[in-house]
Amino acid sequence: MQKERTISGVKQIDEPLVRKKKIKNNLSMPRSRKIFIALMLAYPVLHFLVFWLYININTFVISFERFSFTEGKNVFVGFMNYEMFFRNFALPSSATLRHAIVNSILYLPFNNFILLPLSVVCAYFLFKKVFAHRVFRVVFFFPSIISIVVLTMCFSFMFNTQFGPVVKVLQALGWESLIPPNGFFGTPGLTQGMIFLYCLWAGIGYNVVLLTGAITRIPEEVLEAGRLDGIPMRKELFMVVVPLIFPTISTLFITGSMVVFTLFLQPMLLANGGPNGTTYTIAYYIVDMVNNNRLEEAATAGIVFSIIGIPIVQLIKWLMEKITPQVDF
Repeated sequence: MQKERTISGVKQIDEPLVRKKKIKNNLSMPRSRKIFIALMLAYPVLHFLVFWLYININTFVISFERFSFTEGKNVFVGFMNYEMFFRNFALPSSATLRHAIVNSILYLPFNNFILLPLSVVCAYFLFKKVFAHRVFRVVFFFPSIISIVVLTMCFSFMFNTQFGPVVKVLQALGWESLIPPNGFFGTPGLTQGMIFLYCLWAGIGYNVVLLTGAITRIPEEVLEAGRLDGIPMRKELFMVVVPLIFPTISTLFITGSMVVFTLFLQPMLLANGGPNGTTYTIAYYIVDMVNNNRLEEAATAGIVFSIIGIPIVQLIKWLMEKITPQVDF
């Protein structure tokens, strides 16, 4: 039996005995419940062990190996793969890798200083219930729930030089000179801009959904006080709304920085890395080496860019946490 103590005439239950009783009850749960919990945990644990732990350890090991045709298996070669990676970086044959690094770096300012601010403004106007805001909400959210393969196909068809609606409009307006002879996705210098345009069109909806949810959590009393003071929408957005939703903005800023090292589907599906490898990214460069059975080079490049990228992302995360205001909602 659990013990009771009387303090000032009020009976109190002995807390340690209560905790022991709860632990005993949890240990004596029905067998069917234990099986259910084990099955629910089996998939995520197995997924972590195979697709994160094993893959990363195996990648690290492969980066120190080379396939030996005499022995018919991978052999340990030390840091030779890393030496070849840095030695070949300056060669003309590594122009694709240099393009990949430059393009990936460009995604950082694009995501954080173009896409994210536009998402904040759009989310604010949707929150203010502008004309046809329900329609715009669907338009912004719709690309977020459609497969990226379908989205890239639709975007490519829109700018197709044979039957694309954008080309038809340009021809109807007499602006045929704006249509590139090699197509929008086959002209050097233009293709990368088209990929950025796609990322803006397809990526803004995800940000808007999260930011709109953050804005709706702001207490109505705070916004009402601003309206009573007569502040315009511009000041309400930048002086009231943005500081109060800055934790969400900070999270999107960090994830937008991580895209630098993970984005590859967009240039692969829209332009196949072309023309002449000018739209490659770091992630697409590694994926392409894996597809061409250059596993040792892919593993080496992955380790090198991980060593570079992890501190950068952690530094950005630390800086955003330092400047992020503390809010209670």
